[in-house]
Amino acid sequence: MPVSKNAKGVKFPFEFKRNGRIGRIKKWRGGRFGTGFSYGGRYIRNCFTSFAAAYEYLDREFSKLDTKAADSVALNPIRNDVKTYSELELLLREKGNGATLREAVEFYLAHAKTKQFTPKSVTECIDLFLAASKENNLSALSLKTYQKHLRQFERGFAQRQIHEVTTLEISNWLKAQKTKLSGQKWTANTRTKVRGSLVSLSIFCQKELKAIPDFGDTEFQNVKAPKKEERAEVEIYSPDQLSKLMVAAIENDFDLIPALAAGCFAGLRPFEFHAEGLARAPLTWEAFNWQDNILHVKGQKIRSKATRHIPIQKSFIAWMEPFGGLKGEIWRRTKAYDFRMRKLFAKAGVMAIRDGFRHSYASYRIRQLKGGLVELAAEMGNSPAEIIDSYKRNITDAQAGAWFSIMPPPEYVEIVSAAIHLRQTA
Repeated sequence: MPVSKNAKGVKFPFEFKRNGRIGRIKKWRGGRFGTGFSYGGRYIRNCFTSFAAAYEYLDREFSKLDTKAADSVALNPIRNDVKTYSELELLLREKGNGATLREAVEFYLAHAKTKQFTPKSVTECIDLFLAASKENNLSALSLKTYQKHLRQFERGFAQRQIHEVTTLEISNWLKAQKTKLSGQKWTANTRTKVRGSLVSLSIFCQKELKAIPDFGDTEFQNVKAPKKEERAEVEIYSPDQLSKLMVAAIENDFDLIPALAAGCFAGLRPFEFHAEGLARAPLTWEAFNWQDNILHVKGQKIRSKATRHIPIQKSFIAWMEPFGGLKGEIWRRTKAYDFRMRKLFAKAGVMAIRDGFRHSYASYRIRQLKGGLVELAAEMGNSPAEIIDSYKRNITDAQAGAWFSIMPPPEYVEIVSAAIHLRQTA
């Protein structure tokens, strides 16, 4: 403090500084000295008859602020009272592993500098993710899988900000989804696959789009993977149910006959027909080698089995006879396929079974092969280990014989040939 009681030689306003706090002393008319400093969002003023008294007052008050925890507040005006900040400190100690308010602020500031955040809707994020995946030369089948899974999710959360969607909401959504064809809830395996697609989306949104704050795992990553269910016995169609479906197709939608026959008598997957998501064109009529009774299928789900050759059953030949002279694609539109197939099941009075055609083929064919798992796997385009859960165990020789003996009615070729000719000349 300057020695002079009357502040002789002191330049005003005089700044009193301590630990970053600043107070000011001004000399007023009449020999008085005014003090002022900011505290708790207010500017506190006072008046003294001498410079020394004003100086001692600031010294005393600033010492109090430094030593009294309840009064030690920020240098700049604060928005809340001391009690609020005390409650925040307590909350951090309980929920933040003992962290202090200062540590929380420092952590936030450090991340705010390097981790930008731009909120985006679920729809916008999905569009950008799919576009980026395509640019990165993701395989056509993987891209199709992402599109199928993410567009399904979009229907429930389209306009939501993706960073606001919670783990509980995602988990409940996965549990509630049903397969369109059968109306059954998704299996644990399906939920696991869709969860994987959603996690990939969320990581892209966090790391690339900055649409999810980067504070660790996303809400999508925090969704627990479904527990593997004990696999129930494979459901398949009976020979009688297949006969009803074939008759319904003759009467209502003969275009579905090749798809039915290929699934039930050759074990083809639907996408192997229409090629949606595959890096090849749809299956064509030229794939049938009628002389050697072999069906050549290229562009498989398993890359190591890029092409497979399936022996054509006698029943398959009989059902395909009216189509033998056709050229070009057999089937292309997946949405039309699903809609028309559901309608056909309703006409036939048969309950749809997920992957029922393929599983039925595996179940009856392995009996026909006398347990030849390797041969069956080769026909179906999978490894023997993967094919084990695709067939029913208790099939008899008689049932297998009945399945592969399902033949069209006598007038079948004439009816379908006439329908094909009518369409070609229309």
